[in-house]
Amino acid sequence: MYFEFYQPKINLYNFDVIKSDYFYKVVKQYLVALIAFNIGIIIYYEFSKQETKLLFNRSFSDKLFINIKSKKNLIKKARNLLVIIILLYFLVYGKSIIIRNIYLPDVSRGGIIAIKILSFIEAVMLGFAYKENKTKSRLYLFILLLISMGTGSRTVFLSLLVYIIIIFITQGNTLKNKIKFFTNLIISFVFLAYLMRFRGLHSHGVYPYLMSLGEVNNTIKSIVFNLYYSLIFGVYVTAKTLQEASLNWHLIYISLHPLPGRFVGWYNHINEFKLNPFAPYSLHGIVFKMGNLFTFLYFFMTGVIFAYMEKKVRQYLSNNQRTIAFVITLLLLLHIVYGFEYPLRSAFRYIYYAFFVILIASFFNRYKFTLKTSVNHKHEQ
Repeated sequence: MYFEFYQPKINLYNFDVIKSDYFYKVVKQYLVALIAFNIGIIIYYEFSKQETKLLFNRSFSDKLFINIKSKKNLIKKARNLLVIIILLYFLVYGKSIIIRNIYLPDVSRGGIIAIKILSFIEAVMLGFAYKENKTKSRLYLFILLLISMGTGSRTVFLSLLVYIIIIFITQGNTLKNKIKFFTNLIISFVFLAYLMRFRGLHSHGVYPYLMSLGEVNNTIKSIVFNLYYSLIFGVYVTAKTLQEASLNWHLIYISLHPLPGRFVGWYNHINEFKLNPFAPYSLHGIVFKMGNLFTFLYFFMTGVIFAYMEKKVRQYLSNNQRTIAFVITLLLLLHIVYGFEYPLRSAFRYIYYAFFVILIASFFNRYKFTLKTSVNHKHEQ
């Protein structure tokens, strides 16, 4: 699938030109990684308590779907929030959200973060408001994606993905709903491929990005290329990283350090993690480059971490805390996807984010329990 030696294919940065024996070496490294990952999962399972093993073997299909009645006027609240988001876009970006000459304008970082958080909340609200008013829910989502698309950021894809997943889990466990969900997933990944072409355009913003749709042939070719880049090219990046990367244990330490990059010197070394100005090393290539022992230990520990995360997700589902379970699953999925295309630090941070979500959830659950216990104690007195 990945190596069609005699077939014409996209050749980006000449990375696809590798000898077959070296390609098989990369495949062997992936096999070592998969074996280590699975051993980590098995070890975690075997050393778990009996109640944890029962949790792993329990089906949670019924917990994936929820039947809720959308609150009245939720669609109106979503509309009001959408107006606020649009106003924030113009306050933070100004006219540059519509058209500008550079891909990343110099705007307030805090403003961007606020917009992203509100956009995520908007997508969640629109997903839950879908039953109340399908037409308005779709219309408001379209407007949200349209204005957010002007940033050129791929995080716009996450808003769409969240919306699709929420609709799926609120429409019931039916074959029709499952077919609709997988169809929407395919459409969303095509949309992601469309977003990925924005960086290479001469002009940026909502207007140029919409106008690029008029270039039908270029748009189709670009979408096909970006799908290739996302699903296949990462293997060639890994091979090239193995060939050309110059790494040491200090760079691995920086990559795995949980503190922000500016505190550990990440930005002083960021150029050392690039094959060229456009293509960074991949997580897999970096790990493989450090030898078989490190590869085995890294993916063994990753397997243990994923097994632990699955336990937590199942616990949250068991307690009807579906939102937390969904967020953790999404973060782990992003870690997997980023591992093919981005450096170790860029991908591994999503595991830290998942631990942070668990920490926050644990704090609030304990606070609610303490508060409830305190109230009950007062009533008894």
